[in-house]
Amino acid sequence: MRRTVRVLLVVLAGAAFLAARADTPRTRRVRLGEVTLSPSPAKDLTAPEGKTRWDLTGVSRHDPWTRILEVKGSTVLLVEDHPGSKEATANRSTFSDPAGGDAALQWWFPDQDPVQLRMGSRKSLTVDETKGDETDRLQIRIEVVGIGWIHLPSGPREVVLQRIHFQRDRAGSRWNPPDQAGYRWVDPRAGVVAEVLGPAATGTGALLAPGSANVLEAVIEGAADLKIHVSELYAGTLHDITYGWDRGSGTTVASLTPQSYPTMGDLIASNTWDFSQNSTGTEVAATTTPVNSSETCNYNQCGYTVPAGELERTDKSFNVPANLVKINDVAEKIDGPSDVTIWLRAGAQNEGKSGSFGSGESRFCYITSGGVTRSEVPLWRFSHLDAGSSDYYFIPGDLWEGGPFNCEQNIYNQVCGASQFADKIWSKGCTSSQYGVHTGKQSISVVKAGVVTVPSGHTFNALLVRNVADFCVYTNPFNPGCTSNCCRDVPPFVVSNKADEVRTVNYLWQVPRLGTVVRLQSEQNAPVDLISFSTLAETDIHFGLFPPKSINVTGTTATSVSLSWDPGADAHRISDYKVYWDTDPGAVSPYAFNSVSNPGQVSFAGASATVSGLTPGVTHYFTVTSRSTFTDPSSGVVTTYESLLYPTQVSGDPSFIYPVEVQATPPCPATAEVTGVTVNTTAVPGEIQICWNPVTDSCLTGYQVLGSASPASDAGFSPLASVGLTTCWTGSPAQSYFLVIAKGITGNGPWGHYGH
Repeated sequence: MRRTVRVLLVVLAGAAFLAARADTPRTRRVRLGEVTLSPSPAKDLTAPEGKTRWDLTGVSRHDPWTRILEVKGSTVLLVEDHPGSKEATANRSTFSDPAGGDAALQWWFPDQDPVQLRMGSRKSLTVDETKGDETDRLQIRIEVVGIGWIHLPSGPREVVLQRIHFQRDRAGSRWNPPDQAGYRWVDPRAGVVAEVLGPAATGTGALLAPGSANVLEAVIEGAADLKIHVSELYAGTLHDITYGWDRGSGTTVASLTPQSYPTMGDLIASNTWDFSQNSTGTEVAATTTPVNSSETCNYNQCGYTVPAGELERTDKSFNVPANLVKINDVAEKIDGPSDVTIWLRAGAQNEGKSGSFGSGESRFCYITSGGVTRSEVPLWRFSHLDAGSSDYYFIPGDLWEGGPFNCEQNIYNQVCGASQFADKIWSKGCTSSQYGVHTGKQSISVVKAGVVTVPSGHTFNALLVRNVADFCVYTNPFNPGCTSNCCRDVPPFVVSNKADEVRTVNYLWQVPRLGTVVRLQSEQNAPVDLISFSTLAETDIHFGLFPPKSINVTGTTATSVSLSWDPGADAHRISDYKVYWDTDPGAVSPYAFNSVSNPGQVSFAGASATVSGLTPGVTHYFTVTSRSTFTDPSSGVVTTYESLLYPTQVSGDPSFIYPVEVQATPPCPATAEVTGVTVNTTAVPGEIQICWNPVTDSCLTGYQVLGSASPASDAGFSPLASVGLTTCWTGSPAQSYFLVIAKGITGNGPWGHYGH
């Protein structure tokens, strides 16, 4: 499981394609800014391949405009409203599939098709665009060539990079405009968030020069919800490790972000949260381990005996044994008829230490045990189900709660289960003149979605979750004459036995597959509104273990690819790296090769590596993970953990972890010169036949025929035809001089003699 929350109470708190999809937006409305391309466009805009992070924060924009997409059956109505234009008019077009399919929807809503979001995915679409009385036919080719994060002036977005090429056939016209090429960045929840388009380079389909570009300013309508599925949260023991910073009691909310939000309410009102400046404090490590005696001295106590339970360990100051603070909780997943719930069963703070509440061990139990019936507390509840799926999820707006506690003995002030005086505590709701009404419940609500940045600089899509423990604690329920509601503030015959009051709030930034990456905990008694407090009792702001923040291709040879990566701003817990590669993407199948199993093919140099022994002309896909060696402070067991692949939810599909990866093709150009070019004007009546000698070249894919009216200069020759491995071509060219060159996988061979 994914370190969901510090769960202790008293001082801490508890823890076919588009048309068939119910969550398809029928209308999407976005505001875009047109990018100023002079004097020179951003390199990440015009040459974005071979990297996993793109920075467009510095681009200049002008004339913001609105794009509206409306789905009408299998057609899409496009309205482009340019209020800043001279005519102040809106362009309207309708897009449809001439074959009656969903090509128009796939073009305008690429985020709705998980297959389109996989690296290496290729798709050809035929779409009719109708504007007024005229209909043009578009032949569109799409290939996903990148995956990662784009940083826009409006904020960071998790995206895939699509390379696009299309030609337009004008209805009723003998002239068609030149082919267009470019790139677009697709957010899985918001669609196209950046795009650049211009003329295509002849014969390659690559972007020759940018002619126009737009970036997202805001999604006005039609963004999809971020979901967290049960399979993305409950992942098993010894799965991974996280490291974070506890900045300590009294930390102000204003000190957490560059915006210096004064209260928690001001902080959570934002849609992006930048915690990158938090790089000091007490170090915290968290893992998920089996429940046994080496991991917890409470392993045979109430709640720790759940057979299917998983133990979430949090070790504060783990690298300073004298200051070690051990905290844990046991969770159990139960599949219900209409939801999946992860129940909180037991836990302890300050395990193994003597002392009063807050300094010594305090343990809780939320399960019927030893003949005592106790209210259950749900830690996570997944109550939504995609059509055709068996994987439940939760989304913003969801709420669940346990209790109410009704004078229940569920808290122990015991060291490793050893009894002592006044070691059992009861809890229930109450009313306080100082802190208001305590409900006697523990509850969780999913507040909203946004993007969080952690101290390492990594960005994540996250759900902000609020966990509230709200009750009073009592030392003795057995008051004279008491028959019900036995925990009393002012009993009739004895002094009040209410020992304390708790309204503790944990705010959790929860990321699919990674779990909690930031946790902020209020003081013991937060205000009733749960948001107006300005200081914290504790933080856990994670800086790892994460994979590299970005990966770049830095060079290629015929048999090797060189990579470099940014491990993030805080890499002191990273012990080494692991490089993976294959000839198909990591979202399609597991990588066939890695630097541990194939060490002879990888040479490391810090945060860079060269992978050798590759096949020329074949596209390869690469990713990198970080590794960390951790010594469990309780058991002494040394485990090497590996970071998860990143990003974590580019598709919104829990069946796939789409890793950040780059693609590169070791060059394989043709090197042979074509000889023996002959021109025959009689072989085929009315046409000429050009033939040549075959060449022997391991990279040969075919030939290209060029023609010119004069052999005076190379610039006069232009392509006439591209053919396969044949050695003749027949046509009716207007030119008189002809060349034939060999085509390779990644480049063409030299020019030779010409025919006339």
